[in-house]
Amino acid sequence: MKKLGAILFLGILLFNGFGYRLVSNYFDQKAASQLVNLIEENNYDESYLVTIKTPINLPYYANNPQFERVDGEIVIKGIVYQYVQRRIYNDSLELKVLPNQDRLHIKNAREDFYKLAQDLSNTNADKKSVPLGKSTAKFISFDYIQQNIGWHLAPANLANVTTGYRYATRLISNYLTVQGPPPKMIA
Repeated sequence: MKKLGAILFLGILLFNGFGYRLVSNYFDQKAASQLVNLIEENNYDESYLVTIKTPINLPYYANNPQFERVDGEIVIKGIVYQYVQRRIYNDSLELKVLPNQDRLHIKNAREDFYKLAQDLSNTNADKKSVPLGKSTAKFISFDYIQQNIGWHLAPANLANVTTGYRYATRLISNYLTVQGPPPKMIA
């Protein structure tokens, strides 16, 4: 029974540490590939397209009045935009991008889970520990060896205590390597 409980808790710990990251990355990649497939099939609403225009400083470029299909993505203020079309026209680069709402929802769910798993949302300084109830005490066994942890104070040996300059010299010579003088400057 103890082994089964240990395996269960280890599985939960590993899922919290690594498993959820793998699952969220899988769904993130799946959402990205679904949007790319929709763009390839021209199965998207053009009213959702966002146009980004930025100046381009190239010595030689060809003006292209027509947009061309391009692959890629850009992240602006936490929102992932998928490239749809681009063109270089009149010394500027124009991109038409489509926001990927599915990836935004997955990213928000991932961040919420990490906050919950690491208890980052509760920044209250007066956290109270929950006492073990009778139901949880059955599963937790306090099997350990009690050791004698007694200690006592020994009186200081006054012969080893030195003060002033002799103490500082002994401290420096014991703990610090004494450096030689700096090398002389050759002119």
